[in-house]
Amino acid sequence: MSRDWGQRVGWARTRGMTLGFAAVAVAGYLLAGYLYLENRALETRLALAARDVKPVADVERPRQLRDGDRLTPFSARAVDGKEIHLAAPGTGPWLLFIYDPACDRCEIALPRWLEVHDRLMRMGSMAHVIGLSIADSYSTVQHARRAQIPYPVVPFPNTDLQRQYGVTEVPLTVVADREGTVKAVWDKPLDEGEVGDVIEVVCPECIPTTVLAGSSRYNVRHSKEGDPE
Repeated sequence: MSRDWGQRVGWARTRGMTLGFAAVAVAGYLLAGYLYLENRALETRLALAARDVKPVADVERPRQLRDGDRLTPFSARAVDGKEIHLAAPGTGPWLLFIYDPACDRCEIALPRWLEVHDRLMRMGSMAHVIGLSIADSYSTVQHARRAQIPYPVVPFPNTDLQRQYGVTEVPLTVVADREGTVKAVWDKPLDEGEVGDVIEVVCPECIPTTVLAGSSRYNVRHSKEGDPE
């Protein structure tokens, strides 16, 4: 009797283990099927989303400033507290250095900008030299103090104004005349020769006539490669 009972118990255990393994296998199969269907559904959603996204080339971007454009006048307070009425008609000429404190190319551009400002001041130019930072006020103030920038620096984070000023990338060097009409734009860090070019456009009376007559790059917009367009 005890032997039969033992056999029955053993058979029941074996059957229970078999059923347990089968249940685990079925559960694993169902889970794999569920994950497969979820993955296919995700792929479908991503494909539909990608179909609705415009390529970067189709997204409208602001047009960069060019010779003859008019600067949009606006008022703002510089980091030193000075009130700036930028590009108000009849108040120019204007020399704008547009940059981002976190931009490596802008850091490369800064020494040339400082040189341009220093030379214009020594020549007695009446041009308004302004730095326009597209960063937030805190970053702009910290950078201006650390770099000891001598000209007024204005935080310029307003994206609408950036669009109106054609800021598609930085650094930008922009020269505008007394009425706020753009005379020249450099869309890369200035090289040594372009320092003189900027001064010629901003303050032609500061340059001897013989030098002006020999300049081949006066009032010319430069591309990234440095060749006149």
